Amino acid sequence: MIILKLTVIPNSVDNILEYKKIGADAFIFGLKDFCSGYMMALDIEKIKGIVENNPSLEIFIAINKNIFNDELATLEDNLNQLDKINIKGVLFYDLAVLNIKIRNKLKVDLVWNQTHMVTNYNTCNYYYSKGVNYGMLSGEITLEEINEIASKTKMQLFAMVMGYPIMSFSRRMLLSNYFSSFNKKKKKDIYNITNNNNSYILKEEENGNAIYYGKPLNGSIVLDKIRASYLVLNEFNIATTTFKEILSLYKKILIGSENREELIRKTDELIGAYRGFFFQKTIYKVKKND
Repeated sequence: MIILKLTVIPNSVDNILEYKKIGADAFIFGLKDFCSGYMMALDIEKIKGIVENNPSLEIFIAINKNIFNDELATLEDNLNQLDKINIKGVLFYDLAVLNIKIRNKLKVDLVWNQTHMVTNYNTCNYYYSKGVNYGMLSGEITLEEINEIASKTKMQLFAMVMGYPIMSFSRRMLLSNYFSSFNKKKKKDIYNITNNNNSYILKEEENGNAIYYGKPLNGSIVLDKIRASYLVLNEFNIATTTFKEILSLYKKILIGSENREELIRKTDELIGAYRGFFFQKTIYKVKKND
């Protein structure tokens, strides 16, 4: 039996106890200098303080950027320190994290988190054989595919069910480069753009530029069907008051305390009814030369 856990990527550490009271079971924070796309990028001491003051919380730390050679020593030191803290696991993108864990015989659990690549149970099983016990599923697969993977792997799976889907990440400083080319000053780090009637969010940070789809995913309709263990809600670009309401509604849907259809309707009113790829397969087409 899969126990579903609401997992929050928060905008601030200040609200985590309140979010836990509302219904959050786990939290994901980025590791300072080694993450991308996270509003909260914490250093080791801050992580240690959160864990020591909140021993009942499940805390995951994300290391989701490409690692350069001159960063390997610092990465290894950080992983050795994280191994001594009672965190639940480390999300990794670069295989350097897995190699360091194996070489140093670290006990900390890992979450395979290679964004758009986590799409099938065979590769999940391969990483599981290497000691990786968790996987963060791609946002481009359907509910049917999620459940098929869950039925054919021993990995505990994460799936994003609420929040703005990240489409891509560039190491280039796209916003800064754009404004520089027009001899203008970039006044903020987050911009909304529209192209062909679709909206997008560009967020520039120390490690590059993240591009998000402009509509927040609302997976409230799949909460009674999905078989991932950790259901991820990302607070990015969502007002705190709205996020609290959504978290509360999702918790009520999970425990079946009220009318499910009415609760789903309320989530749709708050953030819209965009369902992402849960019921729509990704189809790649190559245009013919006209």
